[in-house]
Amino acid sequence: MTQITNEHVEWAVVDRLRQMLDEPPHQTFNVTQAYALFTTILCWVMQRIRRDDEIARGVLKKLKEAPIEGDPWGVRLTARLQPVRVPAPRGFEGRKAERFLINLRNATAHGDASKVVPFNEQIRGERLLVGFTFKCDEPGGNRPKTWEGEITLLESDLRRIGRALAKLYCDALRGSEAHRRDSQFGSDAERSVREVAA
Repeated sequence: MTQITNEHVEWAVVDRLRQMLDEPPHQTFNVTQAYALFTTILCWVMQRIRRDDEIARGVLKKLKEAPIEGDPWGVRLTARLQPVRVPAPRGFEGRKAERFLINLRNATAHGDASKVVPFNEQIRGERLLVGFTFKCDEPGGNRPKTWEGEITLLESDLRRIGRALAKLYCDALRGSEAHRRDSQFGSDAERSVREVAA
């Protein structure tokens, strides 16, 4: 029997959140569900990679190099007309994934203002929640802003970005020096980290 480490638990939690994003959406609350899972992954991973260790450095290096328009992030920097009309992001041109995800995390997690607002669209004669608009800035707080941006993410965006970030983090955990030679790391975490209502 493998000894379960903190890394096994970390991997299991983030991978389970990713799996929930992969599952068929909730019948009624699909956008709210996607937002809840996305923000949990976003806050969890972006907090964890603030540590100074091999895993954090590896994830940060990949995020610093990745443009948000490319795979796996797939952020569109132009307005969209289908499946719903979405305004073009403002201020995110040339942004790398690291800054982009930090901006989203700060908009989500900092309770100093309404930085995330529902995005509703008229569909078949009915106003429906289809995503969320993130109002981002740097550095925030009491200091003057040096940058501002705004982006609307639809349910599909929340799911895609959340899955990509979770996968990146889980792959880094599995590939860390401590677990690189352990081909059973993921299956041990899946099988051994069990949940129970308390």
